[in-house]
Amino acid sequence: MGVEKKLLLIRKYLRKKKEKVVIELIVKNYNQTNFYIALIFNSKIEKFKVLFIPLDIMDNNIDDYACYQFINISMVNYILDSISNSKDLYISDKSRDKTNKNIDSYYVEINTHVGGEDYKFKTTQYIPKDWMFMYEVIVLLFEHAPNIVSELSMELLAVLNNSAEMIDYKASFVFDLFHGDFDTLFTEDSIVAGSKIYEDEDVEFLEFVNGKYFAIVRGHIVIIEYNDNKKILNLYCDCSCCVCGSHIYAALKAIVNDKKYDFFKIVVAENSSDFVENSGSFKYYLCYGLTNDCFRVIHGTEERLLPLSMVYDGLIKICYDPDLMLEKKVRKQLNEIYKPDEVNKIMSNIRGKFPN
Repeated sequence: MGVEKKLLLIRKYLRKKKEKVVIELIVKNYNQTNFYIALIFNSKIEKFKVLFIPLDIMDNNIDDYACYQFINISMVNYILDSISNSKDLYISDKSRDKTNKNIDSYYVEINTHVGGEDYKFKTTQYIPKDWMFMYEVIVLLFEHAPNIVSELSMELLAVLNNSAEMIDYKASFVFDLFHGDFDTLFTEDSIVAGSKIYEDEDVEFLEFVNGKYFAIVRGHIVIIEYNDNKKILNLYCDCSCCVCGSHIYAALKAIVNDKKYDFFKIVVAENSSDFVENSGSFKYYLCYGLTNDCFRVIHGTEERLLPLSMVYDGLIKICYDPDLMLEKKVRKQLNEIYKPDEVNKIMSNIRGKFPN
């Protein structure tokens, strides 16, 4: 039974139980899973409840799969007011459709039935910043849903939470990366250009970190996430004209050919004393060289430039540089700015004890 047929059965089931849908959140093909979560009002007992149904395992006997949680009326009134008071932000059809036309999966739909008006919101993968008024709504729904979808909640709200881990993929496929022919995913032009990039060894860095492949291809950031169990391939490139293009193709070719080009790693502290005391807040970055007296690092999906002066201030240490290539580049840059004695003093502290 398909997802659409199941949704029809759920709505029929709710009408029979005299339960009115106020807000419903439908998640389709999100990492190959499908869920239905709704705020409903039961007219028999005059109470609001949150309904959760795992669509993938649901059959005709909906009672066996429906999970209900009562919800406080004051909380309901708050979120309904938030939606009503934000009407000017979503009155146009365009403002309610944020789907990525290049991705068929990761579909998220929110239907509101508030104040006698019905609106449909559609997006791909994340709730966009323009929908900040939906934040409390989504938090509320997931707080009253089973814990198995808590991670999904964090993913959906990544943009609104300003998460650096958020990656807005340009394309997504159900595909066997290591046994399929990924040429079928690309245009002929992308294949030709991507093959040349690969053959010219312009995949400068490529490393598997925290479940994703990060690459630098001719100066562009490429991120590839592959779920081998579910055969889901997610693709990102910071090139504005690149949906599924040559930079991604070159990176994929390097991955399937088992190439590996490790990034430099640097660690940044808020205060220089943090390194001595091994305390405070530390941030680790994948680094891919220097430019204009700055370290080039990956921050989320973007390049961040960290001034070389942070080394002088004792705020940066290099924690992975096997051939000392980055250290040599830093020394060369510093020689253009400082006197030899100062350079030696700075460089003597660029490596050493690092936080756990």
